[in-house]
Amino acid sequence: MLSKANNRLITETGQGTPMGRLMREYWVPILRSSQVEPGGAPLRITVMGDKYVAFRLRSGEAGVMDEACPHRGASLALARNEETGLRCIYHGWKMAPSGTLLDAPTHPADAPLHEIKTRAHPVHEGQGIIWAWLGEGTAPQFRPLSFTDLPDNHVIAATAVVNCNWLHPLETLWDVFHAQILHNQTNRNSSRGNAYFSSSGRRTDSGIEFDYPEMRAHSTDYGFAYANHDAAKTTHFHFIMPFIQHHAISPGAKADKGLQISVPIDDDHAMLWMIFYNRHTPLQPDGFAMQNLASIPNLNNFLEELGERTADNRWGQQRDAVDRGESFAGFGGKKTTLINIFAEDLAVIESQGRVDRSREYLAPVDLALVKGRKTLVDAVKAYERGEVPLGRDSDLTAIEGGFDVGASSP
Repeated sequence: MLSKANNRLITETGQGTPMGRLMREYWVPILRSSQVEPGGAPLRITVMGDKYVAFRLRSGEAGVMDEACPHRGASLALARNEETGLRCIYHGWKMAPSGTLLDAPTHPADAPLHEIKTRAHPVHEGQGIIWAWLGEGTAPQFRPLSFTDLPDNHVIAATAVVNCNWLHPLETLWDVFHAQILHNQTNRNSSRGNAYFSSSGRRTDSGIEFDYPEMRAHSTDYGFAYANHDAAKTTHFHFIMPFIQHHAISPGAKADKGLQISVPIDDDHAMLWMIFYNRHTPLQPDGFAMQNLASIPNLNNFLEELGERTADNRWGQQRDAVDRGESFAGFGGKKTTLINIFAEDLAVIESQGRVDRSREYLAPVDLALVKGRKTLVDAVKAYERGEVPLGRDSDLTAIEGGFDVGASSP
């Protein structure tokens, strides 16, 4: 059980909140590279309740600025994308991606424009992802992750907006056991079905066969790691502060790997990143990544197929399929296994709304969930005491998930 105070501590990320201050100390993935075209219109984005614009100069250089022009607050989404920077159409201020004020018709010709701060933010771009550092002061070096040194054809990234707090998607990954129930049929019908389940598990009184797990979790210098062992497999997971989760995808030493990143848009919506990569070879047509994302027409909204999800339509549940006994959960028939899994996950986590975690009755299988929440609480409190943000300056290239078939207990 999480106290009401700690629940707010780790879920609220707006300006001035403890978690918001901590999260802004890390590089944040804010959009896919393809979303901003050279010389094109600036794109409005919201991160942790703050409004920004992203853009790309004709030269190809990407930039991120506060949406409000520093002069009088007009939206820079209206700005002209000129040769060396954005020019506000209100009074003509022109700002480079670096933040340098290049021109200000409002000032004398000899005015020291370099002394004026324009609220531009450092950018790192690679593997089709634009990251920004949204904190105060000098940005830290970009932190290497398991896929950030790879060629673009080894990586595929997709995004979608989800209607829940940023913590919900991470919690459903820490809650490994739900895949035995909620995703039972989806996983059994997938390419990894034979590796995912044993033939010696338990059975619910409605006939769902599942494998009860043994779990282990321990703290790391970047977050925490956990392992889930059952009769069929051992899967290994790593949480990297403040919002990155490596998880198990498919068995095999050279199989595709995957991670999710959950970036707060505000306290009720998140930008969910699904990133697949392979350190050994370019992504192959028969690998999990391309099987599940190659056919998706819009990777800027890879969950577009799910349509509107509200209480009025039971978050997309096909209730007639449940009533006919054709489906346990009432989801399925989507284009790929991945989309089916997200249809099931988002229905339950979006249905939770704003969660009062002090009212939960947790179970033994929630060990990693408890560890994840404690990791966040401890990290925020350590940062508020003046400690360096957990894992911010680490090289995490070697950290990734794993899937061992028939492995021994963790």
